[in-house]
Amino acid sequence: MNYPIRFQDIDASIDFFSELNDIHRKAVGYLLSFRWCAKIRDSFIYTNLGDVFCIFLFEIDNTASADDSFLWVIVGDIPSMYLDIHGPKSTNAVVRRYIDLAEDWIATVKNGLPVDNCFPFNAEPDLELAELLEKKILFMKATLIENIPDVPLHITC
Repeated sequence: MNYPIRFQDIDASIDFFSELNDIHRKAVGYLLSFRWCAKIRDSFIYTNLGDVFCIFLFEIDNTASADDSFLWVIVGDIPSMYLDIHGPKSTNAVVRRYIDLAEDWIATVKNGLPVDNCFPFNAEPDLELAELLEKKILFMKATLIENIPDVPLHITC
């Protein structure tokens, strides 16, 4: 299967098909939870490991910044994250940026500092969650980065 795939075009032949609607709903709900996301126009799946880990690209109506109408969204069994496309230009870069921001949050929590200057994960900044996320980040660094296809950003307007 070649990625990216417009989400509305997925069919039963795609890996993890039975999990994709739920994980897509999770990503949509995450984005719509922000006041600046007025509407979702389109979505594309770039990395698909079902409900474990997915990278989507969303086209949105962004009321805070017209320059940020395309956003990466990372969802799965990790805290969700959005990234604008002005930084990471491929799935590998998205994963690396996620890891960098998560490691910053983990170190801040472990040092007992406020997370005000960290990426705003929707997670309580407690040591138990930091250690759990740290294990997932170690797995991502050891396995995920090297074993997922590095799909470049492709925007169809």
